[in-house]
Amino acid sequence: MSSPSFPTCKISETIIDFAQPLLMHVDSTTSQETIQQGFGIAVTIWNIFVMDRVNGNSDYQTLMRKQLGDQWEANPVIKALVDRRLNNFDDDMRFIAEHHVLFDANGYRLRAAASDPYASKKR
Repeated sequence: MSSPSFPTCKISETIIDFAQPLLMHVDSTTSQETIQQGFGIAVTIWNIFVMDRVNGNSDYQTLMRKQLGDQWEANPVIKALVDRRLNNFDDDMRFIAEHHVLFDANGYRLRAAASDPYASKKR
């Protein structure tokens, strides 16, 4: 199997766009910890769909459903992220290898590094 072509836009910009259901609730009173946790949730959901596609199964989604219970479908933010991943970003197969949220006087910035999830399958 050959690796898919990957989008040329920065993965940090893509994740910020993807995480809009979380970020729309951020205001000047939102703590840094809450913002970091929000991006952690977004990246986790993103990577679940990447790895399930790479592995040709739904094991990670099943695990998250077990961990979250009813929240997987009932929590409107999680449901929105899952729906966005499937409907708006389904072809983007970049794996988020790491991410960091940086804070300054202007708010936050996201730094993220992506990798080819198929690279380890080539060995």
